[in-house]
Amino acid sequence: MNRFVFTLLMFNCLIVSATAQEHRRYALVWHDEFDSGVLDENVWSKIPRSTAAWAVHMTSDERLYGFEDGNLVLRGMVNDFLPKDKEEYLTGGVWSKYKKNFGFGRIEVRAKFDVAQGYWPAIWMLPQSTKTLRWPHGGEIDIMEHFGNSPYVNHTIHSHYTYNLRRRKRPPYVAYPTYNEGEYNTYSMERFHDSLVFFVNGRRTMNYPRFRRGANDQFPFSQHDYYLILDAQLGNDGSPSIDKTKLPVELRIDYVRYYELDTKTDVIPEPQSFELLGTKKFRFKKVSVNKKERFDDPDEYHLVVKRGKATISGNLVWAESTLNQLIGDDGRITNVDIHDKPACPYRGVSLDKNSKKWTFNEMKRLLDVMAFYKLNYLQWNSEGSCSEEEVNSLKEYANDLGIKIIDDIPNVANVGLFLVNKKSQSPLINIVFSKMAGGQGGFLSLSAFGEEEWEALMAFSERFWRGGSAGKVTNNEGLPDTLSEAGSRLANFKEKVAVHRERFHF
Repeated sequence: MNRFVFTLLMFNCLIVSATAQEHRRYALVWHDEFDSGVLDENVWSKIPRSTAAWAVHMTSDERLYGFEDGNLVLRGMVNDFLPKDKEEYLTGGVWSKYKKNFGFGRIEVRAKFDVAQGYWPAIWMLPQSTKTLRWPHGGEIDIMEHFGNSPYVNHTIHSHYTYNLRRRKRPPYVAYPTYNEGEYNTYSMERFHDSLVFFVNGRRTMNYPRFRRGANDQFPFSQHDYYLILDAQLGNDGSPSIDKTKLPVELRIDYVRYYELDTKTDVIPEPQSFELLGTKKFRFKKVSVNKKERFDDPDEYHLVVKRGKATISGNLVWAESTLNQLIGDDGRITNVDIHDKPACPYRGVSLDKNSKKWTFNEMKRLLDVMAFYKLNYLQWNSEGSCSEEEVNSLKEYANDLGIKIIDDIPNVANVGLFLVNKKSQSPLINIVFSKMAGGQGGFLSLSAFGEEEWEALMAFSERFWRGGSAGKVTNNEGLPDTLSEAGSRLANFKEKVAVHRERFHF
């Protein structure tokens, strides 16, 4: 058999350092360059003091704020000038709470800060929601924090899942990228329905994906708009004390820029042919099948939506999935024309190396997840796992989902078995995925992982095997910058599918 086998060495595959792309998918819709010399009170407010550890020294005193050389300057100081204020230290900070919302898209902040023991500058976000949403259930996004004399900055995700349930390793909830000390650095975060992607100076440094449909509040970040916080905090960084000799310290903000997603390409997954037939949205009414339009590729499909009425042809499973991704939470949809097919014909999962005896219900669950990520082959030796009747039922079920169950990996050039284990290293995993995307595809072997992990790897593989711009090489290292080029378009729409099927009788 003409089979090649790749063995990889690290599960932490979702974090790749790569050169970020220009904002080809974004439109700059708002920015504050801080050139006016005054704080825009339509957007920003000074942060009031509170009992929260990061706000115990906050003050509105003007000496903690300034504008210099087109920068907003926030300071941390020894309190030797406000005798009525009993706090030993004072800090300045601003936020856009109740004033400026940030939805899906990209936030960029160019900033420079001093380094000192006990100094804790931060750029971060909290949900712009009612007071009934108690932290950390709405989530917290720390785009940049710096502690003490550290040579790196922090990206951190806080939620009920990471904080209360302490689920912090899969997916990793924190990253420690390096930065240029004493210089201006640009800190960015892209927020999608299914992931948060972080950058330092255009270099992608962390991806936090949505797992298992966001169960246990794992991904509340698709449910709210957020406000931005910029502050020069003192204390609470693990230092034994604050170094008074280094005070005052400053956080200088050169600009804040917000880019919204380009709606013409905000489609999941990114199709090969897409035409927006107007910007107005209509309430979705019904879907019909065009049986006259046929394609040679079994995965190819065509979707046309006009005034809330959809017509689909070709692979109806794919077409229906994309249709459900386009319907908003309000039940409305834009007029579009989408023609799409995958780049790789073989996008499979292999159970050949897995000694587990799969039950009927477990196999149905596996098939559901595969269909969700548009994988189309399952290599499975069913002997001893299910009854003959159950196997036949599963094959029928798989066929309805567009998945073929086969006994062995086909003897086709450039189709191989892709072994992944928990000791592997990035970026090797990206190189192999990229090579497989350039050929006929391949089969994932996920015997070393639990359900959450193999679902995450299926999602990762989809970015490459799907085609579109996800498989393009975009930097000198030969690694596809999948998240910033193709965007993170794997929004977890399974809940929507169920809702719309029930509502519109798909």
